[in-house]
Amino acid sequence: MESINTAIKPDIRRVVNYFELSEEWQKEAVRNLDKLAEGSSYLGPFDHNNPNDHVLWDLSECMPINPPDENGFNAVIGISNNSAMLLKFDDSMESAEVKIV
Repeated sequence: MESINTAIKPDIRRVVNYFELSEEWQKEAVRNLDKLAEGSSYLGPFDHNNPNDHVLWDLSECMPINPPDENGFNAVIGISNNSAMLLKFDDSMESAEVKIV
């Protein structure tokens, strides 16, 4: 029997800059970061996501994990006191696997 951890498809997200975001997501970035929005990188939202229901993750909040953990996750973003987002960036920093813990 396959374990539940290997049965779940990884959440792979593109890493994008402000100018790659749609107009509605650019507005959300400016609401969140004001003047810093244009210089930031983000986890690209999925096409079916919208700013009213989903979070635009600003990657300036990332803290590196060095060395990476046993699963290769090499950065973390704190979400709350009890949860975090682990990120496994690819070598080119063009995408990241995401895992909420």
